Amino acid sequence: MPKKMGVNSKAEDAKARKAAAEAEKKAQEAKQKEDQYWREAEGSKSRSAKKREEEEQKRAEAAAKKAEARRLAEQEEQEIEKNREGDLIEAHTVEEALAQISVADTLPAFEEAELPRLKADKPGLTHTQYKEMIWKLWKKSPDNPLNR
Repeated sequence: MPKKMGVNSKAEDAKARKAAAEAEKKAQEAKQKEDQYWREAEGSKSRSAKKREEEEQKRAEAAAKKAEARRLAEQEEQEIEKNREGDLIEAHTVEEALAQISVADTLPAFEEAELPRLKADKPGLTHTQYKEMIWKLWKKSPDNPLNR
């Protein structure tokens, strides 16, 4: 009878390493096949097509930002107009209240007198710009009862 020999541990380790390397290689090939499948499923877009889409998206975002800025500017102008033309009078004394009431009465007359002059001096401005200029002039005007 022949002697039984022990298990060659080095050979077993080598077989295990080969099996692990082969399993890893199969997994990597499977992953590559799956990646290739998904690339093909997405469709092949050329670089120029991708670039065009990105540029269109940027243009759309810029247009949205401009529209939002325009909307905010219009809203702010409306608030300025409301603040100027508001009927609310804040005063601590009767004299201040009377002065502000007289301001509300004299401002439209001042505005009527100044608007044609400003339009002649500075043509091409918007109505809001004229109103702002008239308001600044009104603050300094001797006709303003608050400046007396």
